[in-house]
Order: sequence, then structure tokens, then C-alpha cells
Amino acid sequence: MVSRDEVLTLEELAAYLKVSETTAYSLVRSGDIPGRKVGREWRFLRVRVENWLMQTGTEDDMEKSGGMNGLVQRDEWGGEFTVENGQEKVALWLPMTLEDKNAQIEKAQREGVNVSDVVADYLREWVKS
Repeated sequence: MVSRDEVLTLEELAAYLKVSETTAYSLVRSGDIPGRKVGREWRFLRVRVENWLMQTGTEDDMEKSGGMNGLVQRDEWGGEFTVENGQEKVALWLPMTLEDKNAQIEKAQREGVNVSDVVADYLREWVKS
């Protein structure tokens, strides 16, 4: 029998993986993370999530995707990236606190604009200062 703390909600999954709830939900929707819908809520067994984290793609998967799908890798310049569905996604570390980040997201939502545009404006101002 699985104890209660071994079953994670979507919010707990996001915290456990140290990603946003949006990212966690995206991984769930894509079928990458094993989970089950119970009523209207998602539930995840911690052990299955841990197994998923430790998985590496097969050589065939890596050839098709151009790398280890979903795993963070470093390029020759020390930059971090992942490959998802054959598409390379680059990690960008921004010179902002979590509070600054949340403020930028709220500003974008309030103004109905793309978060990337708001962050780009923030970075332009940061460079000037």
C-alpha cells in the first residue's frame, strides 16, 4: 500500500521537480510524466516520477531527437539546453530575482502582452543601469 505522502498532486509535482506548474502540466499533457487523473485532478506516484527522472533515452531515440530527449545538457560554451521532440530549447539565466520574475509575468498578464516582450524590455533597462 502506498502511503499518502508518496502520491503527489500537480502542485506538489511541480515543487518536487522545481519547475512551474505550467511546465509540470505541459509535461503531463505531453505524456512524458506518468500520472493518472482521479476525478478532475492529476495524481502521481513519487516512485514513478523518480524512475522517469532517471530514464535515459535509447540510442535510437537520441538519434531521432538529436540528443537525450528532455535531459539538460551543456554545449561547448557551457550553455544549457534540452532537446524536446527533436527541437533544441535553450535555457536562459536572467539577472532577476524570483520576485522580479513574478512581477514581470503579472505585468504581461495585466497588459495582455507576451511575457518575452516584457522581459526583453526589463533586460534592456537592466543593461542601461
